[in-house]
Amino acid sequence: MKVKRFVVASMQVGLKQVAEALGPEAVILSTRKLAEGTEIVAGVDEAEFARFEANRPAAPDPNAIIKAHPRSGDGQPKLDTESLKGLLENLAPHSRAAFGDLVPDNRPKAMLSGQNDSPLARAIDAEQKAPARVPTLAQERTHNKAESDEQLMSLMRQEIDSLKQMLKQQSDFLQAPVVGPQTPQLERLEGRLRAMGLSDTVQRSLLRHYDREAALDTNWRRLLARLASGLSVPVFDPLTEGGVVALCGPTGAGKTTTLAKLAARAVKRRGAAKVAVISTDCYQLGAQDTLASITEILGVEYRALGEDDSLADTLDELSNTHLVLIDTSGSSDALQYWRRQVIESGLDARIQSVLVMPATATGDSLNQFVQAFPSQRLSGAIITKLDEAPCFGSVFDSLLRHRWPLWYNTDGQRIPQDIDSVDPVRLVKRLARALEDTRSGLDRPGLAQAS
Repeated sequence: MKVKRFVVASMQVGLKQVAEALGPEAVILSTRKLAEGTEIVAGVDEAEFARFEANRPAAPDPNAIIKAHPRSGDGQPKLDTESLKGLLENLAPHSRAAFGDLVPDNRPKAMLSGQNDSPLARAIDAEQKAPARVPTLAQERTHNKAESDEQLMSLMRQEIDSLKQMLKQQSDFLQAPVVGPQTPQLERLEGRLRAMGLSDTVQRSLLRHYDREAALDTNWRRLLARLASGLSVPVFDPLTEGGVVALCGPTGAGKTTTLAKLAARAVKRRGAAKVAVISTDCYQLGAQDTLASITEILGVEYRALGEDDSLADTLDELSNTHLVLIDTSGSSDALQYWRRQVIESGLDARIQSVLVMPATATGDSLNQFVQAFPSQRLSGAIITKLDEAPCFGSVFDSLLRHRWPLWYNTDGQRIPQDIDSVDPVRLVKRLARALEDTRSGLDRPGLAQAS
C-alpha cells in the first residue's frame, strides 16, 4: 500500500492534492489539525496506484503553452490586489448564505453522510482519539509496517464491499417495476410467490407483465415461465474442460458431499489419475478425515492443507492433473485464509469459484455470505439439499440478482447418483409442486396445470 502525508490549508485543497498525487481510488486514512494547517494521511493500493500512474496524462510541454501577457495599450483596466480583495469580501456573505459555513471535518468522506459503525470507521475513530502525534515516513517504515498495512487494507476492503452492497440494494429497489393498483387476482399471485420463498424484488420483477384481462391460471403459468427463463445454465458440462474448481459456501451447505459426487463423476469419465482433491477445511473437526476416506475409496490424489500451507505451491505440484477440486469452509477464519491464499496472491483468476447454495437456507443468509466472501468472481452456483426443502424459492434471489449460471442441483446423499445438470423448467415445476403439497391455505386452482 502506498501512503502519503499532506499538510494543506483546508480540506478542499487537501482532497484535490490527494486525488492528483494518488489517484481517484485513494482513501483518507486520518486527518489532524496542526498549527500550520490540516494534516491528511491518505493511501492507495499499489495496483491501483500503478494503474493511475500508467494512465496519467503526460505533462504539457512548457514551450508549447501560450502565455497571455497583459497589454498596456488595450484600454482595459487592470485588476489590482486591493480590488480583488474587495471583490472577495463582497462575495463572502452570498457564499455563506448559499453553501453555509464549511467547517473541515476530521472524518473521511464516506462517513460524512451519517453514522458509520463499520470496522474501518471504528479504526479511524480510535486513531483520532489516540494521543496527538505527527506521523512521519520514518515511523511508518517500522518492522511491523507490513502487518499493520495488511490489517488496514482488510478493513478498507470490508468497508468498500459493504458500501457496494448497500448501493446495489438501493439500486435494485429503485429499479423495481411498479405493478399498479391491487386486485384480488394480483393478491393471490403475490401470495403464491411469497409462499414459494421468493423475495419482494423477484416478485415485483415477475409481476411486471401481469395481465389484468387474463385468467388466474394463465397469469400463473406465465409467471412460472418467466422465472424459468431468468435462470442461466451452461450449454456443456462445466467440468468437461477440467481446471481448478473450488466449492465455496456457508457452513452446512453440503460442499464436501457435493465435491465427492463431482469427483466420482470425473473418475468415471477420465480415470482416477486425472483427478485430485484439495481440502482447506482445517477449521471443522473431522472435515478433512471424511474427505480423506472418500478420496481413498475413489483412488484419487488428496492433499489436506493447514493454515500455514501454501495453496499456490500445491496447485503447482498438481499442474498436470486434468481436474483439481478444492473443498473450503464457510467460517470467518476460512474466509480470511481464502483472502490471503487466493485473492492477495493472485490465484483468483486461475480458480473457478462455485457457490454451493443449500435449498434450506434463507435469502438473507445467502446474501450475507456472498457479501462476506472475499472474491466477487463466482463462476457459477450449485443448489443442494432439494430433498430437504419443499419451497426453495429463496435461492432464486441471489441467482437472478448476480446472474450466476446454475451448474448442478443435488437432491440426496448418494454418491454419485444424486446430482444432475440443471433444467430450469423442471426446477421451477418442482417448486410449484412443492407449493401445492405444502397446503399452506392459499388458493389451489391452477397449480396442477401450471406444474
